[in-house]
Amino acid sequence: MTDSGKNAPLPVKSQSRAEYEVRALIDLLAAEIGSEVDTETVDKNFRECRGKQGEEASDGRFDLGYSVAVPHPRAEYNSGLQRLRKKLEAKGYKVTDYREGDWRNILLYAKGGDSNYFVSVGASKPPYDEMVVYVTTPCFLPPGVEQEQVSAPLPHPQRDATPAAPVIAAPAPTPSRQPDSGEHPTLVRHFG
Repeated sequence: MTDSGKNAPLPVKSQSRAEYEVRALIDLLAAEIGSEVDTETVDKNFRECRGKQGEEASDGRFDLGYSVAVPHPRAEYNSGLQRLRKKLEAKGYKVTDYREGDWRNILLYAKGGDSNYFVSVGASKPPYDEMVVYVTTPCFLPPGVEQEQVSAPLPHPQRDATPAAPVIAAPAPTPSRQPDSGEHPTLVRHFG
């Protein structure tokens, strides 16, 4: 919300245009590492936008999450990641997290560019020799639609201040667990 009580204007873009631009960015990144996207692995999802405090509108606003695998030799992940970082920075993205290493550890997060997209790069679990590129768009308003002005939902009403009698329950069973290996989560191939 702005000081005048109005929501800041959303950028206007159609779903087809947003998808086209995201795919063009991913294709550009794939070409940067000498590859092409594996079209069999495309996973795209248009979602209804919600505000920072759970605000909902019925004006058709949306964002897009788009992921795809890009075949790339595992032995070249780090050099590929370096090239992707340079390309994104040259396009006006700010790298917010970057890590080289083996397939489990590589990571690149960047945000910005002309459309303020968030880009994430990781790796698929072996036996796949591929990097996974994921792009998320900001919230867009479809062309020709008037932006609805929405407010955050009201907070939940406070309950009676009188404390209730304590409820004593049996402790929940503790699941058996292997010692923490210290490994970071890995992008797992979840495509078709």
